[in-house]
Amino acid sequence: MRASTPGNKAGWPIPFRRSLLFHLLFWIMYGVFMILEMQGYSKNRGFVFSLTPLLLYFVLMALLVYGNTLVLIPLLLEKKKIAIYICGIILFIIGYTYFRSLNQQYWDSIIWPEDKMTIQSYFKWNFLYAVWFLLISSMLFFTDKWSEQQQKVKNIEINQLKTELKYLRSQLNPHFLFNGLNTIYGNIDIRDQAARNSLLQFSDLLRYSLYEADADYVSLEKEADHLRNYVGLQQTRSNAALRIELDIQLREKETQVIPLLFMPFVENAFKFSARDDNKESFIRISLVQEEKRIIFRCVNSYSDHQPSQGGIGLVNVKRRLELLYKDRHELHIRSENTIFYVELILIT
Repeated sequence: MRASTPGNKAGWPIPFRRSLLFHLLFWIMYGVFMILEMQGYSKNRGFVFSLTPLLLYFVLMALLVYGNTLVLIPLLLEKKKIAIYICGIILFIIGYTYFRSLNQQYWDSIIWPEDKMTIQSYFKWNFLYAVWFLLISSMLFFTDKWSEQQQKVKNIEINQLKTELKYLRSQLNPHFLFNGLNTIYGNIDIRDQAARNSLLQFSDLLRYSLYEADADYVSLEKEADHLRNYVGLQQTRSNAALRIELDIQLREKETQVIPLLFMPFVENAFKFSARDDNKESFIRISLVQEEKRIIFRCVNSYSDHQPSQGGIGLVNVKRRLELLYKDRHELHIRSENTIFYVELILIT
């Protein structure tokens, strides 16, 4: 039952809050159990009288539980010292059983002096209590630890993705690039509007990738504009045999999505679409927003002799989806009769 990993910026770290919740659940459960068990004390001597034995029982249980989770498990079980751990557990159970029985015998003799019982008569149930609550506390400990490790892995993978992205961006000097693009734009003949438009589209693509896509989330409208610019630029360099269709239908344009989420699929489609000038090929892209859902589809033809579509871009998209849209997305990818299908559904 530990918490040490960094969490959210505001408030306590997520692992600490989760660990605290496990502690609270355990002690609430034990408190309810003890109140039910000590009803006889409260009826005979009142609730205030029962607080002292109740506190002592809590102290004994805390020594048992935290002795196991903070001492025996970290120092022995996790270091593969199984035999010593088992001996330690046995000693803890014996100690708890004896002192709780002794404590229970003392308070019972005050409440029911005429029915005084031997200490041995308490051993059975107190032994079972010790084993039962040790099992529960151990399960909570390992559940908490597993949850903490999952959070660490998630943080590491997110940081790794950010580091990779920053490294790629650092290979370019944005100011130099934009100054160069402005110079080229100024030198293009004013009558060659197509070339000027293509350069502007490329400049917008570059600006979005380097600056706006650095945010954790962007509006769906900006992501759609980026798709339009990219597809428009690709249309100017594609031959007449390649039919390109783009359908974008947005209902709530300010819906937030992670940036450059759809681009690897689109880039993949243009990279692997058939390039035979004598054979008609196609790329169909759609981005449709429905209530609580964003549906992206990308379908493209490809040649028989081309390698299967994939690469690091698609791998990274799958990793980002698993990290940032876990249990909130569906990704379907298949290839059939030289046609490659991608469907991504986001739950917003």
